[in-house]
Amino acid sequence: MSAVSTPPTRLTVKVGLAWNPFDRDAVPGPRFWQAVELMEELRYDSLWLSDTATRPGPAPLPVLAAVAARTEHLKLGTSVLVAPPRQAALLAKEFATLDALSGGRFLRAFGLGLDIPAELAALGIPREERAARMEETMEVLRLLWPGEPVHFQGRFLTLAGMQLTPRPLRRKLEIWLGGASAPALRRVGRCGDGWLASFISPAGFAAGVTAIRAAATAAERTIDDDHYGTFIFAADTPDDIPQFKALGAAITDSLRDEDHIAVGVAALRPLLQQFRDGGCTKFVVVPLAREGRLLPFLRELKVGCVDEFEATA
Repeated sequence: MSAVSTPPTRLTVKVGLAWNPFDRDAVPGPRFWQAVELMEELRYDSLWLSDTATRPGPAPLPVLAAVAARTEHLKLGTSVLVAPPRQAALLAKEFATLDALSGGRFLRAFGLGLDIPAELAALGIPREERAARMEETMEVLRLLWPGEPVHFQGRFLTLAGMQLTPRPLRRKLEIWLGGASAPALRRVGRCGDGWLASFISPAGFAAGVTAIRAAATAAERTIDDDHYGTFIFAADTPDDIPQFKALGAAITDSLRDEDHIAVGVAALRPLLQQFRDGGCTKFVVVPLAREGRLLPFLRELKVGCVDEFEATA
């Protein structure tokens, strides 16, 4: 009798949204809430908000808490939360509270933050301490998350029997990491639960996945195959791209527009597939739409691309 081969498990492919850069000052105004209601209606997977002290935009955690109260299905993510300057014990309580408010829909991605003088000065954390502070914060969060008393002596923090309340609904704490430098990729493999890339080409993403897997193997651990994600930009028209760059987007000269920006709904599907072929399964699409086009564009993207891609990729 010949052996029956088991078909490979299909990985879960999901597409969420970041907030429209052209409306970054509109949070939490009417346009933002109209968009949130539409995301919930269309069953977009998730909404992701970025984090910075010195550039325009809202603080992500309070806004995501407000979104949690007005939605039932939309997952809520930080992309990425600047971890080094945050006090780990207080952050654990904030995360546990947001997890409870959202019914377990809160997703965490960490980063070191913008490496520019104004941001570093505002946050008051020495550049050389950022990675160590973030890794200690991750360790503390994982110790506290089960809800048992924790005694911990670290470089930046001491816990004397702290017990986390409220008890999180999501029992497993997963922390994804951003970054694409060689040290950042090694860090993902060594202590991250997933990778959320940005401003990267499909080829660069595939190379990053390979580097992370090698680092994980060296650390005698594994990262789930469906825990690799990236940001992709979707522009409503070609004119939206230079307008977007004029906002100060951190696009490197070596990154071609066509490698991470799709113009129009029809162009998004093949760009998503290029990243999918390189190991990506989780996508955060940044919509670039102006002058009242955001809501129609979100609907067009979902109906004309996202639904079919999630079902077949």
